[in-house]
Amino acid sequence: MSSRYRVEYNLKVHKKDAFIDWIKGMLAVPFVLQAGTNTGAEKTYEQYRSIFSDIEDLISQKIEIDNRRRDEGSLEESRLDQLVPQVGIFFTQLPLVEAFDVQEQRRAMCNRRMVSPSFNDIRHILNSAQLLALFKSKELKLVTFDGDVTLYEDGGSIERGGKIVRRLIGLLKRGLNVGIVTAAGYDDPEKYKERLSGLCFELFSNKTMPLEQKSKLTIMGGESNYLFQYYETAEQFGFKAIDDHQWVPQSVQNWSNDDITSTLDVAEKCLRELKVKLSLPNECEIIRKQKAVGIVPGFRFDEELEVNVKVQIQRETLEEMVLVVQKTLESFPPAQNIQYSCFDGGSDLWCDIGGKDLGVSILQNFYQSESPITAAQTLHIGDQFAPKGSANDYKARSAGCTLWVSSPHETHEALDDLLANL
Repeated sequence: MSSRYRVEYNLKVHKKDAFIDWIKGMLAVPFVLQAGTNTGAEKTYEQYRSIFSDIEDLISQKIEIDNRRRDEGSLEESRLDQLVPQVGIFFTQLPLVEAFDVQEQRRAMCNRRMVSPSFNDIRHILNSAQLLALFKSKELKLVTFDGDVTLYEDGGSIERGGKIVRRLIGLLKRGLNVGIVTAAGYDDPEKYKERLSGLCFELFSNKTMPLEQKSKLTIMGGESNYLFQYYETAEQFGFKAIDDHQWVPQSVQNWSNDDITSTLDVAEKCLRELKVKLSLPNECEIIRKQKAVGIVPGFRFDEELEVNVKVQIQRETLEEMVLVVQKTLESFPPAQNIQYSCFDGGSDLWCDIGGKDLGVSILQNFYQSESPITAAQTLHIGDQFAPKGSANDYKARSAGCTLWVSSPHETHEALDDLLANL
């Protein structure tokens, strides 16, 4: 693959977002007109700010019209919906001009002459705007996280002394509820204790922190299938399972076990056919769980290195499998009676019953059952927000405010900004 193709494939296919692309196009005009002029940086700065001010107004109008559509049944359509039909829901205003100033100090976009504001530049500006909105509202109550590539590297864990530990404990000490909404689906809480061992050990070792704050840490496993809460005694600590009747919504209780089983059966059959059709290595293994089915790469002995190495599944192959399984289930009647999520985790592929929007919503009700936490009081941080079938954090956009990160380091930076302003 040529360098140019590789870059374009990664950016255009796997990091595609219509709203960000639209903003990028808007900013391209002043960049082209002012690049190379003597007053380029100053004039470009003012034009960028003007564009973000106009977008702020469009978002405000959309929020007002969406509220009327919800409360009054209005058929009115916002200008932003007309310009970007794929744009989602906004739960707060977004101070984009202020956010642009924050990121301009860090990224010096206006001083660039060869590279216009990029996808990542705009993603960071939107992240800053969302954080600023939450600072101003002072109503943040719940922060949820994806696991892989958000809290730790893909396939990794939170180890003792990890940079994320201090930041997560900082959220808990400020009275915030913290939930880890992960696709990793285990019914055994010890598995999660192993993945989060560094955080659990630090919480247990902290004898001055009230247990009430520590117990605000929860894990929603399998996206929305298993709920665990941190606990400790004088000698033990870890996660305990929460009884289903305390958190499973009635709508989910009404799902038929037959529909769940048959949906996973079809997904599994599809994966087995694709494994042959796409010539996947024999080491790739199809795994069936109670609420999920997936395919993982497996290991192969490398004679040159004389060690077992993980088999690689091509990104295009993962994408093909996700979209084929998704399309197959869309036309399978039992799957329409429940909720499911098909996604690739970077090296593997899964079809889960449920989804992260449901997982976040469950936590909103679990923490405050009588007066559930609202979407405007919720922040979900994750790395998979591209609006394709392969991105499982995307669904969380319908349940709360979101930050789109691309690495644990970006999560650290976002939490530093958040903690400094709480």
